[in-house]
Amino acid sequence: MARGKRSRRGLSLVETAIGFIILIPIGLVAIDIVTLFSASQNNEQWSEMAARAAATSGDQKSAEKAAEMALADFTSTPVMQNLTISDVDFDVAHGNVQVVTAMQVKLPVPFPGFSEVTCTASAIQPIVSFPAPR
Repeated sequence: MARGKRSRRGLSLVETAIGFIILIPIGLVAIDIVTLFSASQNNEQWSEMAARAAATSGDQKSAEKAAEMALADFTSTPVMQNLTISDVDFDVAHGNVQVVTAMQVKLPVPFPGFSEVTCTASAIQPIVSFPAPR
């Protein structure tokens, strides 16, 4: 009888160890996924802000400058390291401006070959600096 209880305790210990071996990597991957979603949403907000600033401009060059100025308040963190504007398209024919941003994200739990990710976001806003056609 004593031997049966002893082997059950040993079995429980082995099951617990195997459970931790499986659950800990799943938890670490979940941390990375949450970080990516958060950084992606943050990048979307910066892209929208840059597009709104560019929409108040009168031409391509001033739209690029306005978008850059909108991103000047970005402060890098250990996770979100760099934010740049990939493209500014000031399209007078369609009456809108599109801004594409790219954010370098360093994962808090790096995996081999997967420690940094670039998130891109695009935002389109109507140009508000021109008077409406009559």
